[in-house]
Amino acid sequence: MLLAASSGMLLLTGVAGCSAGEPRPQASAPAVTSVAQLVLPFDAYKTTPEQQAILGNAHNLLVVRCMRKRGVTIEPPAEDPATIAAVEPGNSRRYGVVDTEAARRYGYHLARPPSPDTTRSWAAKLPKPARHRLYGTAADRGCLDRAALALERGARKADWPWLALQDSLTLEQSAKHSSVTSAVQRWQSCMSRQGHSYPAPEAAIGDSRWDLEKSTVTEDEKQTATADTQCKWASGLVAAWHAADAALQRAVVRDNADRFAALRANLEQRLKRASSVLAAHESGDVG
Repeated sequence: MLLAASSGMLLLTGVAGCSAGEPRPQASAPAVTSVAQLVLPFDAYKTTPEQQAILGNAHNLLVVRCMRKRGVTIEPPAEDPATIAAVEPGNSRRYGVVDTEAARRYGYHLARPPSPDTTRSWAAKLPKPARHRLYGTAADRGCLDRAALALERGARKADWPWLALQDSLTLEQSAKHSSVTSAVQRWQSCMSRQGHSYPAPEAAIGDSRWDLEKSTVTEDEKQTATADTQCKWASGLVAAWHAADAALQRAVVRDNADRFAALRANLEQRLKRASSVLAAHESGDVG
């Protein structure tokens, strides 16, 4: 993703003990000590697995209905919150590997179940004319787009790509905070004491000895990843990075109240519409 937005809008005013322009973690906020505590301000504006399932299943029903009107029968797989949660690591990988138990089992690999049956996989099995109905053409919207527009109908406009960009920017900027760079040095010393010479966490996970594209996880990878996570917590790197990241996100939310109000309203309205679609289907009233 291109990080073209100015980073200046993201930085809080410098204070004693911080370099100029660095965010200041709230003094009253306790340092995180576990993966479960890695919650960030932007999370309140993102969909939960349960909400993703509601939106996904409503979208599927609208697609099925649209395709049926065009003489095509399809059966997209249902969206399951548990599967969505298992596939998406959330903030547990935001600062690299930080879950020690997962590192012991999977090394640097993502602890993911088999990939769910995505639209692309089941749609590829359809005859070409049916795929045209699904995806559409330059002259005629397909059922996927029509279903998405139906869920958006009446919802307040919101800039979701902007939120994704800010999410990337706060991570990038927080990595440069003095508290984080100091913690990286402590992490490096901790890793060296355990026999691993890496200048930074990115070098450890990027070691050419690990083939993250394949399913094989070596014992060496597991041992290194476990040491990596233990050193991240022992050095205070996770706590420092999360605190700086959260401070930046609080500043973005504070300075862009209208944008975030639009995001929240858009999500609430789409969820309301999706819930109505699902309720109508359950009652047999498909409209």
